[in-house]
Amino acid sequence: MVTGAKPRAAVLTALPEEYEAVRSHLVRLEKRPHRLGTVVEVGESPGCPWPVAIAEFGEGGRTAAALTERIVTWLEPEVLFFTGIAGGLKEDLALGDVVVAAKVHAYGGGKQAPDGLLARPEAWPAAHALEQAARSALRQGESHWAGRVPAGPPAPDGAAKPPRVHFKPLASGDVLLNSSDCALRDQLHRTYNDAVAIEMESAGFAHAAHLAGCPSLAVRGISDRADGSKYDTDGRGYRERAAAHAAAAVMAVIAELARFRTTTEHSPAAATASSRTPSDVQVADALEEFTDMAGLEFRRNVLAMLRDRLALTHPLGIPEQTMARDHLMLIARGLRQSREPSAAQRALYGVMADLRPNDRALVRLHDVLGL
Repeated sequence: MVTGAKPRAAVLTALPEEYEAVRSHLVRLEKRPHRLGTVVEVGESPGCPWPVAIAEFGEGGRTAAALTERIVTWLEPEVLFFTGIAGGLKEDLALGDVVVAAKVHAYGGGKQAPDGLLARPEAWPAAHALEQAARSALRQGESHWAGRVPAGPPAPDGAAKPPRVHFKPLASGDVLLNSSDCALRDQLHRTYNDAVAIEMESAGFAHAAHLAGCPSLAVRGISDRADGSKYDTDGRGYRERAAAHAAAAVMAVIAELARFRTTTEHSPAAATASSRTPSDVQVADALEEFTDMAGLEFRRNVLAMLRDRLALTHPLGIPEQTMARDHLMLIARGLRQSREPSAAQRALYGVMADLRPNDRALVRLHDVLGL
């Protein structure tokens, strides 16, 4: 499905580990180069119908602003996200927590007067629809959010705690803060006291997205406390942990947007195909009746047998780390979008009958597949 598809969402990052954290949630990735050299990858997120573009730009707000505008005019996504790591400014933020930027402050503007720096604040609020989707998707206890968060290094107190999500302002500018006692820290405390975290790219990103009229949201994971301990926390793995948590949050928000977006676009050919074949959800629901379908080894066996029967080199592009429900959705989608969906459906039925006979489940699968 990805080949030539227009991405509905774009996720931008600055650092390699931030990019890889997002990339790990996508399958069937396809590289696309811009004529000026910018390269993105477009892929599928299991269980989400939207193609998603991802890009890595490097550090700094000016780069983020310039290349955000390029992504908007080139790919024309419906929504934009910037994700990655940030330094925490408040004591109640734990390492690994996620901050969804209710507002992005550009803290660098001001006038230097004899009595000191007079700040001239500029800020961009989060797009309302994206913030609401984030609040819905990231509530604690939601399985599609918690299930996306990978394992990481232990919490500082040794407890295995899920990350908390904070809907608070971010401060953004082209300075890497790693000190608890400096002029910038004082400025942030006096003028941007509502900011709970600091990073370098979101101001440029938010400004460019605002000028382009594209809804945007910045989501950051707390990797350090911006107090001089950054290199210690980086060495303990919190950089990767924070990037992974933020990426998981973004992918959950995109799935939520896709789920509830009322505008749907179907070509006549797609409508005809869907009338001949069951939906992803119908097939996934039928497969769940096979009691061991959630087991990794069982899914491996199903994919291996489908690969052999359908002569596939990489059966449906499903990674091992995919969650069980998303795994079933990818199996169903791959079958439905194959060049011969009826043959693929028969192959799936034959695999399930051979691998784990279950009369009731087989009858349901037979009916759903229309065999």
